[in-house]
Amino acid sequence: MNEIIYNYIDCLLHPVRNHQAIYKRRTELERMKKGRLFALVDDQFQEKFNLDFVSYALTSWLFVFVSAVYSLLFLHLGLQLSESLIESGYFPGINLSSLFQKKIMLMGLLFEVVFFPLTAWVYVKFWRIIISFFANIFDKEVDENALDDVVNNSLVGNFFLIIPIFGKLFKQIASVLYIFFGVKHNLRFTTVQSFIVVFSPLLFVALFMLFIAMYIMLVINLI
Repeated sequence: MNEIIYNYIDCLLHPVRNHQAIYKRRTELERMKKGRLFALVDDQFQEKFNLDFVSYALTSWLFVFVSAVYSLLFLHLGLQLSESLIESGYFPGINLSSLFQKKIMLMGLLFEVVFFPLTAWVYVKFWRIIISFFANIFDKEVDENALDDVVNNSLVGNFFLIIPIFGKLFKQIASVLYIFFGVKHNLRFTTVQSFIVVFSPLLFVALFMLFIAMYIMLVINLI
C-alpha cells in the first residue's frame, strides 16, 4: 500500500520525469529482450514503474470521497443561508431549500462517489480510443502498455478534488495536462501532435455541433 501511495504521489508531482523514466526503461527492456536477457528486467520494470488502473482508481477514489464531503458541507451551508434569506424576505416566494432539490443534489453526489470506478473506466477507455486514433493518423507505433501508462497516470488529476470550490476545475485542467505530458514524453509525440490529441475532444464537439446546426438549417429550408 505504501508503495502504491509513493508511486501515485511521484506521478502527481513529477509527471514529466516519470514518463521519461518509463520510456527509458521500456526502451531498455526492448533492447534486453533482443538479447534474450529480459526476464529479470521485465519483473523490475513492472514492479518499480507500473501502477495498474485499479491502483490509480482506488487511490483517486479517496479524493472523490473528500470532495463529496466538501460538497455536502457547502450544500448544507448554502441551504441554511437560503432559508435565512427567505425568512428575512430577501427571496419571497422562492423556496431554494425544497425537499426535491435536496434529493437531486444528494443523489448527484452519491452517484459521483459510488460510480466513480465506472466513470474512471469510461474515461480511460475514451482517451485510449482518442490516442490510438491519432497514433494511426500520425503513423506512430504505440505500445499497449505505454498507452495504459499514459491514460492511467492521468487519473492522478483527481487529487485536486480536495481543493474546495475550484477542485473540479483544477482536476479537469490537471487531467488534460497529464495526458499531454504522457503523450509527449512517453509515447514520443511531437509537441504539436500532443496538443492536437488533448484538444481533439473539443474539436469533435465543435464539429458535432456544426453538423447539428447544418442539419437543422437544412430541415428548416425544406419546410
